[in-house]
Amino acid sequence: MAHRRQFLATTAAALSGLAALGSGSAAAASVPRVSTRDHFDDDGSLASGHTARGYDTSGDVPGVDAGCAADLTVFVHGWDKDGDDPEAAALDKIATADAELDAAGYGGTVVGYTWDNDKGGGWDYGWGESQDIAQANGRKLAQFAVDLKAACPGATLRFASHSLGAQVVFSALRTLDGRSDWTDPGHEVATVHPFGAATDNEVPGEEEGRATYEAIRDRTGHVHNYYNEADDVLQWVYNTIEFDQALGETGLEDGDTPPANYTDHDVEGQVGDDHSNYLNTIADDIVGDM
Repeated sequence: MAHRRQFLATTAAALSGLAALGSGSAAAASVPRVSTRDHFDDDGSLASGHTARGYDTSGDVPGVDAGCAADLTVFVHGWDKDGDDPEAAALDKIATADAELDAAGYGGTVVGYTWDNDKGGGWDYGWGESQDIAQANGRKLAQFAVDLKAACPGATLRFASHSLGAQVVFSALRTLDGRSDWTDPGHEVATVHPFGAATDNEVPGEEEGRATYEAIRDRTGHVHNYYNEADDVLQWVYNTIEFDQALGETGLEDGDTPPANYTDHDVEGQVGDDHSNYLNTIADDIVGDM
């Protein structure tokens, strides 16, 4: 029993790091956002009154609430099972992403994507339910992409994500690959930037069912994955709960075949062992790869 209590305590501490991105100094910044908060119940199912593709906005999102932006990056945050107000923490992370990318020279518009990253419970602290919700959010993010391109066909669209947010993004790409309204010229996600990605390291490979491989190949300009073998949270949590390695820890699994427009970037030397340290150290790399 003592060993199990220690396991749970260690896991809880590590899992809380999946949500962290940076300091709270940017929290006051106002960033347009798409939200699916409270669209899902604790068991991971869609809540009553919400639809599989529906989303809310803050009222100032380009292409939906306001005029078009020439270049738009949707940033998707990660998991949060630590703290009294996960939504406020998520908005703070979105503001940090906006501030760090701006400081690194990004001249476009950052739109935050905030989702139910704090549901579920049990021995894994809701990790299973959170993955289900992240995957289901792919349809909602895909719908936003379709709506944006319908209103602003000339806009350059990009996705960036931290940690479990990568599962939202890759699910959205697979959804877009199956939609007939995402086949017009210019309907692509120009660049995709997952960092510290909490998803299996086989996911982008040709050998893993091909769905994500084909979505990257056919529906994106380029995917840049930033991985870090020293990432303390991914080393412990992902290996312990999933019995696998994360894309954000190792890059694409050795021996798997990536799409030609997929690149792994080893950022261990910049990030170190801190899962919360990506945007504070690699924003320049992300902007340089756009």
